[in-house]
Amino acid sequence: MGSIRSIDTIIVGVQNINEAIELWVNQFGLDIVSEREGIDGDLSRLWQLEDDEITKQALLATPKIDVGKIHLVQFKNPSTAVRQNANATDLGPKNLDVTCLDLPSKYDELIKMGYQFRSEYVGYKIESIGADVLEVQMPGHDHTNIIFVEQLGEKIQLSKRGYGGITSLVTIVSELDEETDFFMDILSLKEALSEDLFGEHVEKMIGLPKGGGLRLNLLEGDELDRYGRVELVAYIGAEKQDDLYKIANPPALGTLHCVFRVEDIDNIKNKLRKRSVSFKEHGLLDLIYGKGEIISFRSPAGLRIEVQQL
Repeated sequence: MGSIRSIDTIIVGVQNINEAIELWVNQFGLDIVSEREGIDGDLSRLWQLEDDEITKQALLATPKIDVGKIHLVQFKNPSTAVRQNANATDLGPKNLDVTCLDLPSKYDELIKMGYQFRSEYVGYKIESIGADVLEVQMPGHDHTNIIFVEQLGEKIQLSKRGYGGITSLVTIVSELDEETDFFMDILSLKEALSEDLFGEHVEKMIGLPKGGGLRLNLLEGDELDRYGRVELVAYIGAEKQDDLYKIANPPALGTLHCVFRVEDIDNIKNKLRKRSVSFKEHGLLDLIYGKGEIISFRSPAGLRIEVQQL
């Protein structure tokens, strides 16, 4: 069996692809790997859309990084943005993590350019790895939630503008252990970090009541750089959590789902069968990120996952 890969691509539905490219490419310095315009029959069949529903696509990546890519898709008749009216603690795909260098200066620069943040940036320590971290949340296009993170002193591949993404897809779940076990078993991911975060800074950043916090498990493949990881988060003390996984489907806007590319898709199928997890086989498809056999299924929480044979 070949090496274990992290998330290859994260799907983001957009109202205006040029606006999204302005942020990710012109501001953050990501590369445009590939672009497509007009009808994409294979992708429409995969997502069960009308042939003309997809109008434009762009595949973006951090320079020299082959995982954690962003697949921007513009739809002809988009449905509601997944997190348009969401509470911070609602279940579903939530954050796109972007690593940056010198977060305070990036924060000031973006504010001067007219971008807004949910709070001032905060600093905290991840005790399990002894890392000092700065973090801040910014509302992005199409009601995406972009998290800027700087692990002080870390050396990591970034763009020339000092940004790198996507380091983690953050998805909110109610049953953390069950979701973790699923990803580690089916996709052979390994635990990079497990942490409980409580305190005033967490309450303020997320909007939790006093005493609230979160449990998180961070899962990754074998890549040397920490891109394309799955960050599973369960909130403690959340008063209400709507299930947004049900609407996080194309042609919705915002962060929708993710794609893994593997060397042995039959191995994934066999694991799913052993767990009695239903999956759909879509055959050989030629998509913007590659050509190969593809299947789709749901995690226990409801996240759509696509797996393509390399």
